[in-house]
Amino acid sequence: MSQVLGNAKLALVVDDSKMQRTVLGVLLKEEGYHVLCADDGAQAVSMYIKYQPDLILMDINMPVMNGYEAARKIKTLTHENSLCPLIFITSMATDQAYIESIEAGGDGILVRPFSPEVFKAKIKSIQRISDLITKNKVLQLAQQKDVELAEQLMSGVIEARNFAQDKIGILKKAATLFSGDVQLTARCPNGDVNVLLGDFTGHGLRSSIGAIPLSETFRTMTKKGFTLLEIISQVNQQLHQLLPTDLFLAAAFVTVSSHENTVYIFNAGIPDAYIFDQSGGIKQRVPSQHPPIGVLPALINDASLSVISVEETDRVVLISDGIIEARNPQGEMFDIERFERVVSAGISHGNITEEVLKSVNQFCQEMPQEDDLSLIDIPCGGWQQPHVINTSQVASEPDQTNTNIDAAWHWRLKLMGSRLSRVNPIPIAMNQIQELEGSAEHWQSLLTILTELFVNSLDHGVLGLDSTMKSSADGFAEYFLEREQRLKSLTEGFVEVNLSYYPLISGGRIIIAISDSGNGFNVKNYHGIVSKQQQYKAEHELKLSGRGIHLVSQLCESLQYSDQGNQVQATYVWR
Repeated sequence: MSQVLGNAKLALVVDDSKMQRTVLGVLLKEEGYHVLCADDGAQAVSMYIKYQPDLILMDINMPVMNGYEAARKIKTLTHENSLCPLIFITSMATDQAYIESIEAGGDGILVRPFSPEVFKAKIKSIQRISDLITKNKVLQLAQQKDVELAEQLMSGVIEARNFAQDKIGILKKAATLFSGDVQLTARCPNGDVNVLLGDFTGHGLRSSIGAIPLSETFRTMTKKGFTLLEIISQVNQQLHQLLPTDLFLAAAFVTVSSHENTVYIFNAGIPDAYIFDQSGGIKQRVPSQHPPIGVLPALINDASLSVISVEETDRVVLISDGIIEARNPQGEMFDIERFERVVSAGISHGNITEEVLKSVNQFCQEMPQEDDLSLIDIPCGGWQQPHVINTSQVASEPDQTNTNIDAAWHWRLKLMGSRLSRVNPIPIAMNQIQELEGSAEHWQSLLTILTELFVNSLDHGVLGLDSTMKSSADGFAEYFLEREQRLKSLTEGFVEVNLSYYPLISGGRIIIAISDSGNGFNVKNYHGIVSKQQQYKAEHELKLSGRGIHLVSQLCESLQYSDQGNQVQATYVWR
């Protein structure tokens, strides 16, 4: 109504005395108010609903409905983002009148008789408070809109870009508009899947400020082929530099490798990560083994991944502490045991996230949510990524087989000693290639080739690991742990990577030459492995050992090892 009246405010005077209504009306008009009048409480309620005044002066003793009852009804109708001050006008100068006026919802009381000056001073005082509250409400509404917009933008940047949202189950229920929990999923170039469940300190907007740099680093490094531990180390360093000391990230990082039947888990400060079998049984729990991310400037020296062999029907389940610490009206927590039972039931019913959310809601009833709730359910199978096998006939272009033509560029990197344990040259090489030749989908095949050949040189050449250790699923976990131990004590040896690029009429060729300081391996046995494995019709029939060589031979135009087996040259051609 005030908007209809322009800048003037509207006052409602409620009194069964016509004379009192007239006197109060005159005084209010002198203060710039437009005035409406009602002669009982019931009429006052109706007029309040219709006109929404800025101020109410209310008598106490009136017929039909007294002032106290009318005030209570009006206050229940007052919008949360508005304030209409209500002042009781009475002749009862008693303590009980003051108490009952405040309890009924009054914002002040004036006792007759009073002078016009005292009345006007009271009106100015109460209106000044009302104006301040109104301005604050306007600012809060504007801030709320900004927060909602920021939440939409952050959701678009973070959650909308997650990989395999149709396969990975995610439960996310924020305690406030902004969630301090973050769930990220991304596909590695070799077809593995990286997953992160993070829980920033507290909840709300402040706790989510690290989510954008976290998500960008996680996705970019995953796409470039960095290992999980390299990603974790970079994220830790970045958050330690960016965030205030009281803000950090409890998180679990997971890599699911279908072709290795293995999961890699790094738990830094969240509840146990779980591996469930298809019947809902718990195969393994992975407890926190590292302080939350961002607390220390670097990962602790003995930081390592938990390597666990899995079946395709297994599932990895990650949770934030908001689920197990949720409370019911009796003050009891949802707790670990109840959560484990619910997940088992969820596996039987085919939907873990829905089962957990329903159970938590039923347990907590109408209790206010104290913390963000998060869960990620990751299947361990079905992630194999089909590679584009090289079937090009290079003889169709006469200049393609002429390697006497000068290369457009050469790139070389030689890593020696302990740097082999600290530096991954493959993302560096791929970054240089894409800087020179631009981004393209086919670089994923090249990344797979480079990764397999470099890992073979490092593992079997420099470190002297036996690939037959990977012949079983359990053996792969043992192989990985032995590899980590040997890398930590590595002080000598080298691996050298050489790349040469030759442009073609409708594509290009990269010649990859990798050598190492090892004693080599049985090249005749290598040819036997490739010949034997090429007889298999399905990838799942291949053993865990030897898969890398088999895959590289399919992706390359040619693959040749030296007689000693410590030098390899591969030619990759694309159209």
